[in-house]
Amino acid sequence: MTMKFPFVENTLGKKLEAGTGLSVDCLTCRRKAHLDVAELVKRLGPDHGAMHWDLIKVIYCHECRAAGRDDRNLQFTNHAVTPDKRKGVQPFP
Repeated sequence: MTMKFPFVENTLGKKLEAGTGLSVDCLTCRRKAHLDVAELVKRLGPDHGAMHWDLIKVIYCHECRAAGRDDRNLQFTNHAVTPDKRKGVQPFP
């Protein structure tokens, strides 16, 4: 994989290409989930934004919604993934 500079991950497709992870924390009920970036690309498309304001429109806390609480009080966290943990990418020698 060749890195392009400047390095940006502002779309789901770019996050998938970079092989980085994404998690979401509900600040209301304290639940946490690791998101499947590849599945998000399948559902939303590779050009869908990966920034907080893009994701908050389509992701919500199911538990808080069912309980009638604020279901969009979310925090998204990007995770670096080391080359040896990426699927299909060989680690550096």
